[in-house]
Amino acid sequence: MPLEISDVAFHQRLGRLVEKLDDKQFWHALIDLLRKVVHFDNWVAMIFWPNGKPQLIAETQTRTPHDDLFKGYLNSVYLLDPFYQFSLGAISPGVYCLDEVAPDHFRETEYFRRYFSVNVLEDEVQLLAPLSSGGTLSVSMGSERRFSSADVGTLCLYGAWLLPLMCHALSAQTAMLPPPASSAAGGDRRLHFEQALRKRSNASLTHREIEVALMILAGHSTKNMARELGVSPATAKVHRRNLYRKLNISSQATLFLLIMDEDSEAS
Repeated sequence: MPLEISDVAFHQRLGRLVEKLDDKQFWHALIDLLRKVVHFDNWVAMIFWPNGKPQLIAETQTRTPHDDLFKGYLNSVYLLDPFYQFSLGAISPGVYCLDEVAPDHFRETEYFRRYFSVNVLEDEVQLLAPLSSGGTLSVSMGSERRFSSADVGTLCLYGAWLLPLMCHALSAQTAMLPPPASSAAGGDRRLHFEQALRKRSNASLTHREIEVALMILAGHSTKNMARELGVSPATAKVHRRNLYRKLNISSQATLFLLIMDEDSEAS
């Protein structure tokens, strides 16, 4: 049953949350409160860095950071995460839904099939807060069913005061967190993707073809890709056709496997 502002239970949970602002258990108290108002099946709190790997803060106890899929995400697959890509822009603190940030063909990608549908499940909502340090604080909630508009509305209501509390808690706990990956190491992940593609190509790939490859992997349709690149759909198709020809592939699924195979070899 959803908590009401007038409920004693609401104020008790809010009090426990504020009490733990400088404690790493804050994140579990936050999730405990959120579970009383919205159903979700898994969660993770992390910091997205524009030039580094995501920095894990806390997560659901039923999965460990050593899980192969999640380890792969933290290592490089995060580059295909629509929420990570969204966080790189100029965003405001708020509650964001998957359909709001994901490319139009996201659910048809190998990333969705091989990672998202297994680790996150069917739908995702995130509380995102840009940090003065340049990163973005993220609390992700994954669900085996779609979040309703009522769910999102409730999260937006709570998010108005949860987001500032999250930032205060992070600031108070900075000394307890593991250090983020160095900017140089993290920034090299996109370069690593480029090198992986170039290594597999029978001919030199252009910078635009690399851009197209990453957009295909992320789930952009030809029409959406053309709009993002500022070219016509016909030109976008030519770039995709040239990319596939040079890599000797015929599908987005094979393109994804090329990247993942190369990443496994590098690991």
